[in-house]
Amino acid sequence: MGSANINFLYSSYLDPGVKVITKANTTATLSERTKERIRELFNKVQLSVSSYDTAWVAMVPSPYSSGAPCFPDCIDWLLDNQLSDGSWGLPHHPLLIKDALSSTLASVLTLKRWGVGEEQVNKGLHFIGSNVSSATDESEHSPIGFDIIFPGMVEQAKEFDLNLPFEPNVFDALLHRKELELRRAYSEGRKSYLAYISEGMGKLQDWEMAMKYQRKNGSLFNCPSSTAAAFIHIQDADCLRYLRSLLDKFGNAVPTVHPLDTHGRLCMVDNVERLGIERHFRQEIKSVLDDTYRYSST
Repeated sequence: MGSANINFLYSSYLDPGVKVITKANTTATLSERTKERIRELFNKVQLSVSSYDTAWVAMVPSPYSSGAPCFPDCIDWLLDNQLSDGSWGLPHHPLLIKDALSSTLASVLTLKRWGVGEEQVNKGLHFIGSNVSSATDESEHSPIGFDIIFPGMVEQAKEFDLNLPFEPNVFDALLHRKELELRRAYSEGRKSYLAYISEGMGKLQDWEMAMKYQRKNGSLFNCPSSTAAAFIHIQDADCLRYLRSLLDKFGNAVPTVHPLDTHGRLCMVDNVERLGIERHFRQEIKSVLDDTYRYSST
C-alpha cells in the first residue's frame, strides 16, 4: 500500500476530526512494520484529540447564562491549535479535505459564537473558501454524515452573521445534497444514523427520537459532538454531565469517541475492510466482532 493511503488510515484514527472516514479504494501488500502499527490502532483509537469534537464542546453555553461558554478552556485550545494554512485538525492529506473543512468550519463557528479570535476566524474562512469545491466532489473521501453536517453548519453560519466565502451556486449545491441525503435517510428509517449526526440536524432533529439513544453515561453514542449538540438544543443535564466528565479526564480538548466500547473498534474494522487489507488482520477483526456480539447480548 502506498504511503498516502497508510497515512489516510492513520489520520482517520490518530486524529479522527470528523466522525469516521467512510470511503477508500486501494489494495496492496503491507510491510510488517505497517501491519504492526495498524494492529496497535485497534486498541488505541480512543486516544486521539479531535479538533472537530472539541469545537462542538466549546460551543456549549453555560447552563447558567446562554451568553457565556461552559468550557472556555476548549476555546483557548482552538485558538492555540490552528494550523498555518488556516485549518484545524491534522496537517491534512489531500484525501482528507472534507474532514479539514468540517473541522475548520466547526472551529470558526465556535470562535464567532463567542466573539473571539477574529484573526483565526479570518484565516479559517480563507481556508474554507479556497477548498470548498471539495465539499461537493464525490471522488473525495467523506466522513459519516458529511452531506448533512457540513451544510447544516453552513446554515448555522447565517444565524451567526458569518459571511462564508461561497458563491451562491456552491451554497445551493450543498443544500441540495443535504436534502437528498435526508430524504434517503428518512425513507430508509435510519433513526440511529440521524441521531448520531445530531449536530448537522439542528432544528430539524426529532430530539425525542434522538434521546432514545442516550447512554447511561449521558452521551449520544459516546460521541462528544453529538452530545454537545443535544445539550445546545435541549439542555439535557445528563448530556452536560457527560461533557464535564470528558473535560475532567482530557483537560481542554476531547477525542471523537469516549469511552471506546465497541463502536470505535467497529469503525476501525470498517476502514480496514474498505481499504482491502482485512486479510492481514483476521484475528483482530474476529476479536472485535466477538466483543460486539457479547456487548449486544448483555
